[in-house]
Amino acid sequence: KHFMKKLIPETIENKIPSNKFIYYFCWLLVGFNLFRSLEHIFAEDGGAESIAGIPLSSYSPEAANNIVSIFAQWGFSQLVLTCILLLVVLKIRELIPLMLLIIALENIFRAGIGFYKSLIISAAPPGALSPLIGLVTLIFFLISIRENN
Repeated sequence: KHFMKKLIPETIENKIPSNKFIYYFCWLLVGFNLFRSLEHIFAEDGGAESIAGIPLSSYSPEAANNIVSIFAQWGFSQLVLTCILLLVVLKIRELIPLMLLIIALENIFRAGIGFYKSLIISAAPPGALSPLIGLVTLIFFLISIRENN
């Protein structure tokens, strides 16, 4: 099939992908991204210090507050993307390849921006895994578009 028809199919029948690993990987992404987004939104420090290791206590209260606010806003963006993925996994499964591509690119390009505008902290935060998550998701995307559905 044509590449674009794999990304944006002409019909939606909500079939589970024939490769079940693709389907289960999407559920894993939903769980991981849901946890990550809610942590950024609801943790007192937005995960900035407790997870990412940004030394908020060494900044002025205003600067620390701004960082926490940015983390919470980013968490909401992650939550929106997670809800769209959940909708796709539940009701529009033919769009799974498109969502995998979007999530892969989001992780890969975010990691690239992180290298370009890096954090100055003592140890790499868990977000340093973004390129790995992006590459694994990209592999699942490539497998998903090779399906014969």
